Amino acid sequence: MIKTCLLGLGRTGMVVAEQLIKSEAFKLNSVIAKPGSPKAGKNIQDFCQTNEDLMIADSENLTSEIHSKGFQVAIDFTTPEATLRNARILAEHGVHIVVGTTGFNNMQLYELKKLVQDHRIGLVYAPNISVGINLLLSVARTIARLIPQYDVEITETCHQNKKDAPSGTAIKIANELIEAKNGANRGKLIKCGRKGNTQREPGEIGIHSIRAGGNEGVHKVLFAGECEELEITHRSYSRVAYAEGALKAAAFINRTKGFFHMEDVLLAERMERDMRVAANRLYLRFNSNP
Repeated sequence: MIKTCLLGLGRTGMVVAEQLIKSEAFKLNSVIAKPGSPKAGKNIQDFCQTNEDLMIADSENLTSEIHSKGFQVAIDFTTPEATLRNARILAEHGVHIVVGTTGFNNMQLYELKKLVQDHRIGLVYAPNISVGINLLLSVARTIARLIPQYDVEITETCHQNKKDAPSGTAIKIANELIEAKNGANRGKLIKCGRKGNTQREPGEIGIHSIRAGGNEGVHKVLFAGECEELEITHRSYSRVAYAEGALKAAAFINRTKGFFHMEDVLLAERMERDMRVAANRLYLRFNSNP
């Protein structure tokens, strides 16, 4: 079993904790809340639907948790600032990391990559951690390559308490599509919302954010030509989708080192599946009756 630490016990973190406890592949032996959190010092049973007896620690005690619990992988669903503080300590102690946090700027991402390089750990950077959203990315890239002349607009909706806008997922979709369409100017052609008399630039991708109610997350990508349009949509009905992605990422990064994205995790899983199928075919071929 993979000894695992969960950092962040918010709405998503609580679901991740429950899925880790249910999994036969993982052992959740450390849960860490932000400094001064009222959850610190209490049992996880007070916040999750579980019978697991596990006390929640304060992130100020992260180093001692590493030494006493000996976990191999840490899953972080906090904030960019907290993630970086946690990652510095985790990396120094050789702990592999799954980052499900959103809202990083370029300098913060650079620091994460440098920690991976300097300490030779494994890290999956996955603000878009669900399997479905990564399938949307794959389909959208294919469409963008086939019809690069079409205009693209992205609409994303999330619950009223989400702090960053646009979502990290929406930004990633936009950057990936800009690269698929023309391979240049990533980030420079993204337009977040529109106001006033602003004419669309060639190749521009607009992102529109909605924050309302308890919506778990919707991302829509619109491809519009002069005479027709195509729209693809991903809807999250439950945070379990994010938890499932987090567990896949944790299982992957426990076996390797380097800086990876969720697409790498899914590709590796597919390659393993294809190899098993090929091995079974060979077995049947050489062990079947003549």
